[in-house]
Amino acid sequence: MKIKLFFLYAFILTIPVVLYADYDKALKLFEQGKYDDALAEVASVLDVSRDFETNSPNYNLRYLAGHIHGRKGNYESALKHLKRCAEIQKDSVNPLIDIAFIYIDYKRYTDAMTWARKALQIKQEPVAYYILGLAYSGIGSYWQAKEYLEKAISLDPEMYYAYNELGNVLMALGRITQAQTAYSAAYALAPSSAYICNNLAMSYVQAGDVKKAVEIIEKARKLAPDNPVIVENYNRIASLKK
Repeated sequence: MKIKLFFLYAFILTIPVVLYADYDKALKLFEQGKYDDALAEVASVLDVSRDFETNSPNYNLRYLAGHIHGRKGNYESALKHLKRCAEIQKDSVNPLIDIAFIYIDYKRYTDAMTWARKALQIKQEPVAYYILGLAYSGIGSYWQAKEYLEKAISLDPEMYYAYNELGNVLMALGRITQAQTAYSAAYALAPSSAYICNNLAMSYVQAGDVKKAVEIIEKARKLAPDNPVIVENYNRIASLKK
């Protein structure tokens, strides 16, 4: 269960856009989950010769195309469009962040670090530090991961997913009490996340508080009754209760 996947396309509706009828139509199709139709709409109006033309709609069209390809699992095509966006608008962190997330998903952690650092050269973006935390955790450098995740949280104290990943890192370091604190912070900010509930419950197991673990894992199971990891952990914790 990977929380990072939730954020891979988180920026598409947060960027300022110049409104174009064709873009709006493609975006609406994307939001409806009609990805092939959305791509066809983009392809019908995207003129690559206009990429660097003043007031060209190409940045928005390519950015949207990158996200559509990402949803379809066409990551190489997604990267192609997003990297072009980074060339078109050199002062925007959004395509750099999205590229880094794709590399995280690929487990290409060194590449993810490179693009996150490119974003940080433009802006002290909390999510870029979060990506660095994910990347260093991915290669097993947990102390460095801890440092970057704490930096992300210091810049955005409501970044619940950074707290959650910090909890994962602290668990790997054997800092159970600190991990429990991090998971509790994540839970306070996002109590409806089954993933966070699951992690918090497992930290209670490690701390020997089975009663609290049962309470939280039951909530996780209600939130995601078909998730095999949560069901397995529920059964495991329930057996400890007996």
